[in-house]
Amino acid sequence: MNRKRQLCFVLALTLLLTMTGCGGDGAAVYVQSVSELSGMGGIAPGDRFAGIVVSENVAEIQKDGEKTIAEVFVKEGDDVREGQELFSYDTEELQLTLDKQRLELEQLKATIENYKSQITELERDRNRVGAADKLQYTIQIQSTQVDLKEAELNQKSKEAEVAKSEDILANATVVSPVTGRVQSVNENGTDNYGNPLPYISIQQSGSYRVKGTLGELQRGGITEGSQLKILSRTDENQFWMGTVTLVDYENPTQENNNNYYVMSPDEMTTSSKYPFYVELENTDGLILGQHVYLEVAAEEGEASGIPVSSAFISFEEDGTAYVWAESRGKLEKRRVTLGEMNDMMGTVEILEGLTEEDYIAFPDPELCQEGADTTRTAPEAEAAAEEGGVA
Repeated sequence: MNRKRQLCFVLALTLLLTMTGCGGDGAAVYVQSVSELSGMGGIAPGDRFAGIVVSENVAEIQKDGEKTIAEVFVKEGDDVREGQELFSYDTEELQLTLDKQRLELEQLKATIENYKSQITELERDRNRVGAADKLQYTIQIQSTQVDLKEAELNQKSKEAEVAKSEDILANATVVSPVTGRVQSVNENGTDNYGNPLPYISIQQSGSYRVKGTLGELQRGGITEGSQLKILSRTDENQFWMGTVTLVDYENPTQENNNNYYVMSPDEMTTSSKYPFYVELENTDGLILGQHVYLEVAAEEGEASGIPVSSAFISFEEDGTAYVWAESRGKLEKRRVTLGEMNDMMGTVEILEGLTEEDYIAFPDPELCQEGADTTRTAPEAEAAAEEGGVA
């Protein structure tokens, strides 16, 4: 039983403590939706999500922020081969930069030779003067040697810059490192939240998994290890089995569409979506980018009935279980078949006798009677309406 349903059970029990289940003094009996009491707003076996086949491996290509892009040869959704051209840098600007660096390197080399000549000349002059003047020449030689060392370090640094520029110029056209499909081309370099993004992302072919998304209301409904059935949208007889390996709550996205097909239209509002990924037992017949359905599979040994609070269940003297259910605006005693009980949550599975569309009342032996009128308006709401002058 998933966390969403458990939360609904706790809320239902709390609600029962604050309102009367059955009406008295001729008042209509308040009945509640079984689907709401059972947490059908959460996730249950058979519920479906929209999904897409993605690559488990994504190649991320960064661009040099100091260089200018001249041309981009691919767009989002394009299939590319390993070694295929993706984009190119502005070679004219690169060549100018390289020419400038080479000139600076030659100037450094000339400066180094000049320092070496100065040192040689100073050493020769020092040997020609008396002992009283040698100290002055020694100080000049040491100072020039320091300048020489600094120039030699600058030369090595400039040589590295030249080598890098030569390499970039030689590879001014960037190629794809893998075969796959272009997932995104990010001209701005950041997402809507300002987080840095790679310039081009490519989903690698041959290593597939399925991506789905959870809404705020389904948080906790799917967890790592959940078993899902992946269904083809074009062939209802074709399906694959898989296991959820990651539910990524750290990287939510904002979407207007709701990919959860059990939700009602009025719930399809803008909210955070959380991606989850399914590792497949086999990928035969799947292609990268294929749209599929993900169906929640019933766990082994999981009851197929409707879970409701045990507080709604009553028993005859012979042990037969029943609930007070609405039937055409009247209350009736309806027998039900019980399944597995959850002592920790105080719930029980109803296997037969009740559907998600039914409405039931909290049993009160003094107030609930066969044929009593029913109402779906909570007592608090009815009282508030009367106080406001609304009949």
